[in-house]
Formats: sequence, C-alpha cells, structure tokens
Amino acid sequence: NQDNSPRINRNAGYESQRSGNVVGAKETVASSMVSPDAVDSGPIFDNEPEQKVQNDDHYYVFAIECQHPEQSEFVHETYLIEQDAHNMIIESVDMNYDSKQIDQNDHDADLANERELLASLIKKLKCEIDEGKNRNKFLETSNKVFIDKLKGEIKDFKNKNNSLELSNNQFKEANNKLSAENDLLYADFKKSQAELKRRDSIEYASEMEL
Repeated sequence: NQDNSPRINRNAGYESQRSGNVVGAKETVASSMVSPDAVDSGPIFDNEPEQKVQNDDHYYVFAIECQHPEQSEFVHETYLIEQDAHNMIIESVDMNYDSKQIDQNDHDADLANERELLASLIKKLKCEIDEGKNRNKFLETSNKVFIDKLKGEIKDFKNKNNSLELSNNQFKEANNKLSAENDLLYADFKKSQAELKRRDSIEYASEMEL
C-alpha cells in the first residue's frame, strides 16, 4: 500500500486555512452573515448599540451601530464574508471529493500491484512445477535405467551362481569317486599287508623246524 501521509497533511492544511478565514472574518467585522432578503432590502439601521444575530450556519456575531453611509458598506462586507464562507464550503467539498478520488486511485493502484504480484507468483509457481516435472521425468528415466541394469546384474549373478553350483556338484561327485577308489586301494593295501605278514610267519616257522 502507498503512503497517504502527504495527502492527509495537505487536507489538514486546507481545513486549518478555512477555520482561520472564518475566525478572521468574525474578528474583522463584528456582524452576522445576513440572509439575502436583508441584503436586498437595503441599508439596515440598528436602534440598539449591539444586536445578536444567528445565521443558518449557527455563527453568533454582533452588529455595531454605525452612520447611514457606513451601514451600506457594512452590509456589503457582510455579504462578501458570506460569499467567502460559501466558497470555502464549496472548496472543502471539492477537496473532499479530490481526497476520495485520490484514495480510490491509490486503492486501484494497490489492486493493480497486487494483481501484478499475484500473476508473477503464479508464473513463478508454474515454472517451478514444470521444473519439478522435468526432474521427476529425469529421475524416472534414471531409475528405470538403473533398475534394468540391476536386473541384468542379478540375472548374471544367478547364472554364475547356478554355474558354480553345477561345478560344485560335479566336484562333489568326483570327490566321492576318488574317496571310493581310495577306500578300495586302502582295503587292497591292508589285504596285501596281511598276506605278507602271514607268509613271513610261515617261512619263519619252517626255518625253526629245520
């Protein structure tokens, strides 16, 4: 929102000037603003030294007794004061209208600025959304590539594992065969050893008989 302080001070100055003009008019001529009928009727001759009069604007002034030639001038000056007051009222109305118009213009300017700011924020948000979508697409593509690669590696690992299991099974079979052959060889060795021992015993016994 824009600062309206200068505008408020200007209006306050106009109001002070208006009040000063009215007070000065009261002090310059100690008289009331008379109605147009009194002006049109000609000179006013007062019988009392001072007469209290009230006009439509509720201002109380006093009419001072004067000579006949001066009475006409007094009425003329009073009429001019009334005209000045009327003009000041019109100026005050105009100033109020101008003040309202300025306020309306400021309000419209604020709305325009807010709309512009909102449009800028929406545009920025759309750009961020688009960037987010692009990043998500890139991540999805990268993840797909990574997943496909990982699946391939897992498949290769399974194949290698199956191959190793097959090799291991073959090794186990070969080991079992070797173990069986070793057992047979060991059994044959034991038989041969027993046979040799038996023969040695027979030969020793024969020698002893001789």
